[in-house]
Amino acid sequence: MVAVLEREQVRRGTRTPVKAALVVGALVAGTVASILRQPGPGALDTIWAEDGEIFLTQAARDGAGAFTTSYAGYYHLVARLVAGVAALLPASQAAAALAIGAALITTVFAIAAYALSGEYLSSTVARLVVSVPVAVLPMAQGDVLNSPANLHWTGLYVLFWFLLCRPASVAGKVLACAGIVLVVGSDILTGVYLPLVAFVLWFHRDRYAVAKAVAFVVPFAVQVLGLLTGASEREGLAPDPVRAVTGFVLRAVPTALFGERWVGQTVGTRSLIFAALAWLILGAVLVLGLRKIVRPRWTLVIAAGVHSALVYLAPVALSGIATPRYNVAPALLVLVTLVALLNDVTGVRILAALVLVVCAVNFRVDNARADGPAWHTGLRGAETACAADPSATVSIEVTPLAAPGWHVALPCDYVDRK
Repeated sequence: MVAVLEREQVRRGTRTPVKAALVVGALVAGTVASILRQPGPGALDTIWAEDGEIFLTQAARDGAGAFTTSYAGYYHLVARLVAGVAALLPASQAAAALAIGAALITTVFAIAAYALSGEYLSSTVARLVVSVPVAVLPMAQGDVLNSPANLHWTGLYVLFWFLLCRPASVAGKVLACAGIVLVVGSDILTGVYLPLVAFVLWFHRDRYAVAKAVAFVVPFAVQVLGLLTGASEREGLAPDPVRAVTGFVLRAVPTALFGERWVGQTVGTRSLIFAALAWLILGAVLVLGLRKIVRPRWTLVIAAGVHSALVYLAPVALSGIATPRYNVAPALLVLVTLVALLNDVTGVRILAALVLVVCAVNFRVDNARADGPAWHTGLRGAETACAADPSATVSIEVTPLAAPGWHVALPCDYVDRK
């Protein structure tokens, strides 16, 4: 028995460095891949819309006070953290800091999905299907790619795994609870997961279930309190439940299987064909499951399928807008639904091959960020203006260039920082 225990300790000891090396390698590969996806001046020399005008501007101006400021009706904890780090660095490094921070966190989300999904998915291929697309999203490259302001869309997906799964180690449990706090503190739409939180608490009834519930409820209460007190406001809402339903059917589901480049961003003949194909595939796999030709993980099928619909319907029904970034979490949950339905080595490998092709086709797609302007060019003009008036606040235009335009307002002491 002692010899067996000693061999087990040696085996675990040798496995830990290998796992650590794999995690570090995945972090580097995912982050680099995300940065390389951006055409034009590149992710390291451009700043996207809200990343600059809202988050970097307020971080440079208000410091820690920016964390108490909401935007678009809710608080953005993760985006504030990334912008806060960028504001501590010289202005010349701001674009790179924002992009790398977003790419790194997205990769962390992908690794978390891979690690946590192992509780329900024994196949490595299946776990890769539900995790790799997080790092190389085949949709919404126009605004989600390397953007701290849009990290909460992938966060909405990985929150599903944070809530559902139960890591074996204490460190894993702590990290999962921290992940819940960060995601819920970044998006009020996480409220769609409240029934899942209640179910997990009722089903397990242990300390970890309580810890996860607290990690969810506290930041969510802050989000709701912001709306109730007027500290957070969302204008321009035009509720449209019909658009929400049609968008889920014609946009979110087909994009999950075929990507944005093939499906397109507008509804037309091509998108309708891909939508029909996507629903045929889903229907066929569901029939296989009901006939017991494959053996689905029904708990995961129902949980992922229901939340895929809810995560899409909530923002679109409330806002009346079906923007591509709303497809991200629902599409990823559709992949989870399919993997859980198949629960079969051959079927999952076929799905994995399709996902691999789709991610490759959508790896580098032209977008508005590719049109610039380059950050270093705008910063050069700001430095000239600050030389004339060191006490001034200067405006630097950032992507996208479409009217009315987006600008970063920075004090000269930040612009001149070396």
